[in-house]
Amino acid sequence: MKETNKTFEFHYEIEDLTYTVKGVVSSFACEEDIDIENVDMENYRDLIFNISLICNPKVDLKIFDHTKALVYILGLNGKEGQLGYIENNIFVQENEENDIVRQICASILEILSINGSGHFIDQ
Repeated sequence: MKETNKTFEFHYEIEDLTYTVKGVVSSFACEEDIDIENVDMENYRDLIFNISLICNPKVDLKIFDHTKALVYILGLNGKEGQLGYIENNIFVQENEENDIVRQICASILEILSINGSGHFIDQ
């Protein structure tokens, strides 16, 4: 598997408020001692990415809680990509009905589609 290491900074305007989200997308080391019980690790091994996010202003979502392993999984359950966290070895998808979660998911998918590593900033 090709190593992925990308950083980004995006700004989202939602309900007249601008959110700045900074993040890191990196390859998921499947040899780590993390077993995701509800994900077929054999088939999704190369489609899981570690994610780290910060947001200003702060948003009360578990994807911004750094005590949980945050991952993005491509193609899980027929969806383009799903953002969620691992809790008790279970992948818990973050609420994709939330506007900021949808925007972040779309941005991560866009970043993953770009070849190479680097830092990506919206204009």
